[in-house]
Amino acid sequence: MRYPSKFKASFFVLLLLVASFSAYSQDEKYRARVSLEHVKVMNGEAYIDISAKYKGEDGFETATDLEFNVYRLMNEDSLMYLGQARTNDAGRAKFFLKDTMKHSDTTGIYTYTVAIEDNDRFRDTDQSISFSEAGLSVDITMVDSVYYMSAILTDAAGNPLQGEFLKVGLIRLYGSLPIGEDNYETDENGSILVPIEERMPGLGGELTFEVVLKESEAYGTIRAAISAPIGIPIVDESTFDERTMWSPRVKTPYYLLIFPNLIIFGVWIPIVFLIFNLYRILKSKTNQL
Repeated sequence: MRYPSKFKASFFVLLLLVASFSAYSQDEKYRARVSLEHVKVMNGEAYIDISAKYKGEDGFETATDLEFNVYRLMNEDSLMYLGQARTNDAGRAKFFLKDTMKHSDTTGIYTYTVAIEDNDRFRDTDQSISFSEAGLSVDITMVDSVYYMSAILTDAAGNPLQGEFLKVGLIRLYGSLPIGEDNYETDENGSILVPIEERMPGLGGELTFEVVLKESEAYGTIRAAISAPIGIPIVDESTFDERTMWSPRVKTPYYLLIFPNLIIFGVWIPIVFLIFNLYRILKSKTNQL
């Protein structure tokens, strides 16, 4: 069956309008800037840290409530869908990795792709990250009455990694307090040795140290922590769990609960009693009539 030429022309114009509208809608969407980081916590979990932002009317803003599809590269041209991750109010999301060691290529490199697909606010885009597995072990030893923090960095096969930079810190309430130099380079044995020359106060003398391989191009970020009773013992004098005026609502002092309620009852009981008596008087007069 042959269609009239007018019908063909109209159909062609309609297709052009639909394509133009789709392209215009895509241009109206924001372009998200996505950054990825592989983070591994020794004796803990490993995850991909996703951060997204976009250029809005007031400059760069965090991309909140943005959904990502996460894929794993199985070979050169095959992706396996793993799941989704959604950014929080700070424009960040974590996608936790499982069974990573079972899905590397022949070089021991793991590749993941994070993609924005069919989103109402943002254009379709994707970002990939590749990394290799590594292990970080830490220990505290004493040599000549001086405590030392030792750390060994190895690859997935247990071979030492030389020339990587590690940071050593003491975990405190509001972050990590650097110990010694800014960073320490691993030697041919993949190890570092850092003296702990100053004793710091800790609850019961307990101190927690961490060693971090920060944002390595090959391995990402790896963290390892260890606790030891080598600090100056202090006693916890915090009143957070006590019932004080500055405690949370659930820890309100008893006298603030008792006396205000007694005053409230003292005001309402006479009012209720008067209302009840007025009702009895009204009822008695009604019965007399």
